[in-house]
Amino acid sequence: MGGELYSRRKEIKYIVPLAKALAVREQLDRLLQRDEHCADGPYLVRSLYFDSVNQIDFAEKLAGVSERKKVRLRIYGGDASLCKLEIKQKTDDRQQKLSLIVSASDAAELSRGNVKALRKYFENSRTSLAAYGIMAQGLYRPVVQIAYDRLAYKYPMYDTRVTLDMNVRSSESNMDIFSQDVQYTPILRENVVLEVKYSGKPMGFLSALLSQFHLTQGAYSKYCAGRPVYYDFDY
Repeated sequence: MGGELYSRRKEIKYIVPLAKALAVREQLDRLLQRDEHCADGPYLVRSLYFDSVNQIDFAEKLAGVSERKKVRLRIYGGDASLCKLEIKQKTDDRQQKLSLIVSASDAAELSRGNVKALRKYFENSRTSLAAYGIMAQGLYRPVVQIAYDRLAYKYPMYDTRVTLDMNVRSSESNMDIFSQDVQYTPILRENVVLEVKYSGKPMGFLSALLSQFHLTQGAYSKYCAGRPVYYDFDY
């Protein structure tokens, strides 16, 4: 464990009504190749988000701060085969993502708020140092678990990736990312999140496809949408 991943891409989001989502999916299947992990259908993504003691990441997103970050722990398919701690930094619609592959046991420690689990990665990982600095200094702790079903498509030019995230749901009570008994609350009932990511420029045929369905670009945060209990709490 301890491998690092890095990506730097532009990211554009659309909220697609369910009535249009099936037609969009059919066009994507016609034009693009599916990611190998969803050849037979959507795959499950589970993310555990962390925030500081004063909820700085949540506050900056709501305030529309152009340069902001999120820290999350992510697994796929509900198992421990791949656990990634990610620092996602955004400047407007451009994003940089630093990822550290951690063991299942260390992912469980992070789920319990034990950031000291990152120390063993210091020697070989700059991402672990950056994550530890952010989380230790800000007294970060897990605050919400988000799950959704994803269809992912890829295109070789400009590292293009298109995703459809369906059945988005959250839990502010269960922070065990490996738990098989999470009581989720739906947070996006009538819509699907479509994301287009690329490192160079948008492909013309993708832009034409999206304009065909009259989709409107907009900002949407699964993290913020998944925290209704915190947001609505009367201090």
